[in-house]
Amino acid sequence: MRRVIDSAPAAVEHVNSRYPGLETSPDEAALFDDDVVDAVVIATPAADHYRAARKSLQSGKHTFVEKPLAMNTAEAEALVRLADEEKLVLMVGHTFLYNSAVQEVKNLIDSGDLGDIYYIYSRRVNLGTVRQDVNVLWNLAPHDISIINYWLDDEATSAAATGGTFLQKGIEDVVFATLSFDSGAVANIHLSWLDPQKVRTMTVVGSKKMVVFDDVSADARLTIHDMGVDMPPGQISANPFETFGQFQVAHRHGDTVIPRIPYPEPLAQEMKHFIQCIREGSEPRTGGQHAISVVRSLEMVQACLDENRSRLTA
Repeated sequence: MRRVIDSAPAAVEHVNSRYPGLETSPDEAALFDDDVVDAVVIATPAADHYRAARKSLQSGKHTFVEKPLAMNTAEAEALVRLADEEKLVLMVGHTFLYNSAVQEVKNLIDSGDLGDIYYIYSRRVNLGTVRQDVNVLWNLAPHDISIINYWLDDEATSAAATGGTFLQKGIEDVVFATLSFDSGAVANIHLSWLDPQKVRTMTVVGSKKMVVFDDVSADARLTIHDMGVDMPPGQISANPFETFGQFQVAHRHGDTVIPRIPYPEPLAQEMKHFIQCIREGSEPRTGGQHAISVVRSLEMVQACLDENRSRLTA
């Protein structure tokens, strides 16, 4: 690392006290005009991501942007086009895709071990930092949507959502969103920074097995449940359940397994991947197209929230 740029004097002072060898400045031109710098990490407020990333790419720097890539799809697409034109790596900080437990769920899905994926639901709630620049959707949902898109290798085609604005006018503190996919799978996301519990769980329900990812668990980040419901052959007919025998379905209760998964620090893995992509000229796991799919889904959910809010206040 060569330079840290921050307009807040307290932040610059903090960096200077911990890393005295680094150059610091409140002026971003000192970074973008530095020919020695090959790559830039942007961790500004979300509304500034497009401007800062565009300037970084225009200055010829490989660019890592914290999530979300931009606040609308058009800006996200423009950044991806610019990176392609300049032949630069553009990577977005969807850190959970570098989480070994999340990757293991992806392996289970792709191998067919879980069967057909019926639905996914997630809870990302806490009595946490209340943002003023974005609502809880844009603050937290990029994590869940990026994971779901990665697991399903797909993007939602429709959405439904409702939310509540309790602390600040026009800024949702809680959101309940449902995404639907062409495969038939659905995903429900519960988000809140106004909740008594810290919960970070995602559950995948398949036709063969079910799996729970718990990011705050110290010893059971992943739990695989061999359980489900088996419909006997011929169960579905024009007039189902005509007899008591037809009414019976087989509930399957097998083993519950907590696999041992090595857990390297996801952020460190993410940064290693960024450097590797720069050196090899390869596309990042969380590159431009993945980031666009996340922003597109966020916009779709936000449109639902806006519509519901307008109807309630009309």
